Amino acid sequence: MCVYVLLFQVSQYKIERIPRGICVIINNVHFTTLKERSGSDEDQKSLAKVFRWLGFEVVVHRNKTAAEMKDLLTDLGTRVDGDCFVCCVLSHGEKEGVCGSDGGVVSVDEIREPFTGIPCRNLAGKPKLFFIQACRGGKNQHRVKVQADAPEDGESEMEVDGDDFDITIPADTDFLIARSTTDGHLSYRKPEVGSWFIQSLCRNLEKHCPLGTDIQTILLSVNNEVSSEGIKCKQMPVHEVAMRKKLILRPVKH
Repeated sequence: MCVYVLLFQVSQYKIERIPRGICVIINNVHFTTLKERSGSDEDQKSLAKVFRWLGFEVVVHRNKTAAEMKDLLTDLGTRVDGDCFVCCVLSHGEKEGVCGSDGGVVSVDEIREPFTGIPCRNLAGKPKLFFIQACRGGKNQHRVKVQADAPEDGESEMEVDGDDFDITIPADTDFLIARSTTDGHLSYRKPEVGSWFIQSLCRNLEKHCPLGTDIQTILLSVNNEVSSEGIKCKQMPVHEVAMRKKLILRPVKH
């Protein structure tokens, strides 16, 4: 019996410019009506360090109201450039979105939309990464016992609908949005060292980027690591992917 194995190469995003692009960090620590987010400065430091190491220009904004967050992202979307864009938002959050320092809520769509194709033509076809550290509700993740080697079953179908008159891409493509927890659940942070999700993200970027590991594979490692944290409390990061290619970010020698 002959066995045929189909091998294919997934193309990579072109990441050549130095700096690679902008990494904007919005770090909300102090709030008018909500509790101070002790430990978030450790997340800011870790993110700034690792993305500078990866060749990004890092820009930090602190303690922004919901309106200020929307305004600065809208403005940034009109002028940002580079081979890649990174946005990190560190704040309180609820089911509807991320909180500004005034307690107002900014939805993830409102964070993402300034960087879609029409308002942000400079990033068309280029990877745009969003890392969001915030609660999405007040529930704790339940613990479950796991059994190894569970068989996978089921089949998937692919539907094709469209035309091929022009070579174009959707305006909402080339996005990756990684969130610290699933819908409705809490996200955990240690005041002295930072959050489970952001600290794991930075550790895994430092470990795997020099090896040429792609970002989605690195995020799987983050998911596995964070989901193993805690005893009574559990947390499961999640990411939404609308990427067409592999993204590999290598450190830049300074």
